[in-house]
Amino acid sequence: MRVTFWGARGSIPVPGIETARYGGNTPCVSVEDGPGMLVLDAGTGIRRLGEALAARRHSGPIDVFLSHAHIDHIHGLPFFAPIHDPDAKVRIFGPAPGNISLHETLSRLMTPPLWPAHYAPTAARLNVTEITAQERETDYFRVRGIELRHPGRTLGYSIAPLAGGQSVNYMTDNELGQWVGMPEWQESLVGFLQNGEVLIHDATYGEDEIRDRTGWGHSSANQAVDLAIAAGVRKLILFHHAPEHRDDVIDRIVAEARRRVASAGVKLDVDAAAEGLAIDL
Repeated sequence: MRVTFWGARGSIPVPGIETARYGGNTPCVSVEDGPGMLVLDAGTGIRRLGEALAARRHSGPIDVFLSHAHIDHIHGLPFFAPIHDPDAKVRIFGPAPGNISLHETLSRLMTPPLWPAHYAPTAARLNVTEITAQERETDYFRVRGIELRHPGRTLGYSIAPLAGGQSVNYMTDNELGQWVGMPEWQESLVGFLQNGEVLIHDATYGEDEIRDRTGWGHSSANQAVDLAIAAGVRKLILFHHAPEHRDDVIDRIVAEARRRVASAGVKLDVDAAAEGLAIDL
């Protein structure tokens, strides 16, 4: 199973020389197992994924699992080439965003006045299914969900091949700051991740910033480290980098997280998500 990062930035795209190493595109991660293709979120990084799939003439099903419907997690969808191909097998899953359906939310993103009218036929044929945290199976993967702490309905996912094997866990946009005071949620998170191979987790802010961000729905790298250690995860990927963080700031956040692991005396690999990073499980 291969995990590839196409976008790792939060909130808005931030292209430029100061973000070149970790990338400026917003969230998109692909998980592949043979012909199986599962996509986590549809930020601006999904455009390059679509180009890559077209270049290699991918013809199998593509399942897109959205963590939630905030704009930075869906605004790349109109640029994802496979959805414009009537013969492509693209299915979109995600939690209901609130007063309107997920299908309506995505359709509005791709129709006037937000987008030209010629996108309307593509929007109309989107295959969208609203889901909860219940476990489900695609053609190639077993997907488990869990409710996260973030404004609006937000899900985290655990993905494993149907044939069995190691799992990758995706928890973007998740506020861990008050989890110690919520023992039931703490227990459910740790149990959900127990002995997983890879955890991709929100680490939007540094430790010096997180105290002023209570209620924003995000975590610090150190908070993600504590969760990974509690769950016995073997590799932690820090994700959803703040748009104002230059590459050198993310370097500093990673170094701080690694020092926390060293002081705990445990074995845990910590890296930051970067566009183009691929992990083979």
